[in-house]
Amino acid sequence: MTATQLEHFATQVSKVQLPHWADFPEMGLYADQVIGLVNDRLRPLGVPPLTKAMINNYVKKGIVIAPVKKKYSQNQLAAVTVISLLKGSFALPTIRAAIDQVTVNNYPMAAYDRFVDLFNAALRNEEANKTTLDPAIEELLNLAVVTTITRLKTTALLAVLQEQLPPTKIK
Repeated sequence: MTATQLEHFATQVSKVQLPHWADFPEMGLYADQVIGLVNDRLRPLGVPPLTKAMINNYVKKGIVIAPVKKKYSQNQLAAVTVISLLKGSFALPTIRAAIDQVTVNNYPMAAYDRFVDLFNAALRNEEANKTTLDPAIEELLNLAVVTTITRLKTTALLAVLQEQLPPTKIK
């Protein structure tokens, strides 16, 4: 990856702003609306697009709470956003266990917003503001963010390298 391509990628991801809980619509959303909202926010990061089948699978496996009258709440939207980001680095049961652990003593909104603060700051190579979360929970969130961003950058770099210098097949 050339320096220019690295700069372009860094500029592209630095413009990404994950939404805080309060930025989510308060009214329930249908699956297609959830998909559109999540994919619009995560597309610049190179995250594989969310599909209706994925959401249905998350609900079926108990990773995401089932919608009420086919509408998804802010809580479910936050969960789907986090899962979409982390699933390339962690297994679904691990993600669910982490969400459960992080929200044991914290409201889901506070835990999600802290994850967003850490993620948005990391995308811009900045320090996140101070927190009142337990230090172990803070470290868990931080490691998840670093792992995910590193994977996203690695995937982008590999794609550019393969385009520039396609690997030769060994016979």
